Formats: sequence, C-alpha cells, structure tokens
Amino acid sequence: MALIQFIVLKRKGKWTVKSTDQERSFSSQLEAMHAAIHLANECGKNGKPSTVLLQAAKNQFETIWRYGASPFPPGKSDLPPLSEAS
Repeated sequence: MALIQFIVLKRKGKWTVKSTDQERSFSSQLEAMHAAIHLANECGKNGKPSTVLLQAAKNQFETIWRYGASPFPPGKSDLPPLSEAS
C-alpha cells in the first residue's frame, strides 16, 4: 500500500497542507502542521499508512509526524520549531 504524504509548505504568504487529492491553506505554520497531522492520523486509522512532511527548503523535506510512530496528538516538544516567517 502506498504511503500517503501530507506536505506542509509556505506558498504566497500562507501555510498550505498539500496531498495527492487536496490542498488547504492556513494563516499559521502551527495550524497547518496540526491540520496535516490530524488528516494523516485519520488516514492511518483507515488503514492507509501516512506521514507529514515539512518543506524546509525548495527540495528539502523533514518528516515531522508518522502514523504509528509518532504520538497523537503531538505535544509541543514533538513538533519542529516554528519557522521565523510563520
């Protein structure tokens, strides 16, 4: 079964959560990360392996959450520091 990825990235001044079939915008990085983790957790509960990636640079992504390997809901210390531009 394919891994479903939820990517958190900054686009046109807003934080966006993007996956294969959807894209949603948020006003803050924290909101976007929490939404992506919630979506990934729902996919995982439905039997679809999922992960959340944070775009650190144009072609650099950091895994910030994985279904079955990361706590849900995540605590503050479980998430990466917020970017300066959030």
